[in-house]
Amino acid sequence: MEKEQSGYNQFANIKISEIMIKDPFFTTPDEKISTTELLMLKKNISGLPVVKDKNNPQLVGIITQRDIRLARLAMSLDNPSTLVKDLMTPEPIVITEDNTIKDALEKFFEFNIERLPVVSNNHQLVGLILERTILHALHKLVK
Repeated sequence: MEKEQSGYNQFANIKISEIMIKDPFFTTPDEKISTTELLMLKKNISGLPVVKDKNNPQLVGIITQRDIRLARLAMSLDNPSTLVKDLMTPEPIVITEDNTIKDALEKFFEFNIERLPVVSNNHQLVGLILERTILHALHKLVK
């Protein structure tokens, strides 16, 4: 049991940089919702970080399929002028590469979220960590 416990402690202390999705897909605030939703559907992704623009990866928000579905109920998204910035969550909860799996899990549960953008010290998007990524790593450990 003690050996198992140390294995789980090692797992909890794995750095985010070791398991994060590097260079994740992203969108920008001025992108059309229809284009962003199409990207999510094609790539089978349920959410995207939003960066300032294609040349500046500073994180400014996050947009999810859920945001789009809820907005579709409340308004017409057929309007071609609906942009990501109209529906995104600004200033999302983030994590850094030096944080650990334990830190990520605490944020997932505290804020009831499924994904965390990984940012550098100057708030540039460098990766993405998903609940599923952590589950996959845990599955490898218990196999």
